[in-house]
Amino acid sequence: MRENAIVIPIEALRRIFVMLLVLIVLILLVMVVRTQLFRAGVGTLFAPSAAEVIDRNAYQAVFLTNGSTYFGKLEPQGDQWFLLTDVFYLSVSDQSGTQLIKRGTEPQGPREPMIIPKDQVLFIENLRDDSDIVSAIKKFKSGQLPSATPPPVTVPPTATPTGSVRPSPSPTR
Repeated sequence: MRENAIVIPIEALRRIFVMLLVLIVLILLVMVVRTQLFRAGVGTLFAPSAAEVIDRNAYQAVFLTNGSTYFGKLEPQGDQWFLLTDVFYLSVSDQSGTQLIKRGTEPQGPREPMIIPKDQVLFIENLRDDSDIVSAIKKFKSGQLPSATPPPVTVPPTATPTGSVRPSPSPTR
């Protein structure tokens, strides 16, 4: 029976075993990488960060999730915050129309920079140098545009406590 036996050298078996192990490791690696790509979203892996697309030489319009829009110089701060400096916004009223207001004149007296959580930012636009907003900011900074102040805040009168009833004055006869 030994005459018909097939002899496979041990070295050949080792090579086959090592090649099978390498093939299994490669398949597992491809599966892990593929899973990570789809979990993160293929487009997000290669998308530029905010810091890369914000033009530091231009003004930005920052649209917030609460409907407010501010104009200024935007600077990303890590993964959670933006800082906005040289901040302006628009105020619209029936009496005076649309006015550009420099932030800081409000009753609460805010100081710069404006700190904005990234999750409150809906989107950001780099503004052209010839846009109406940037032109108005330049006129304001050069003194050609008067300093607009926000509309006055009216505080409603405090209500009389409901526990104390006061009689109204009535004429006696």
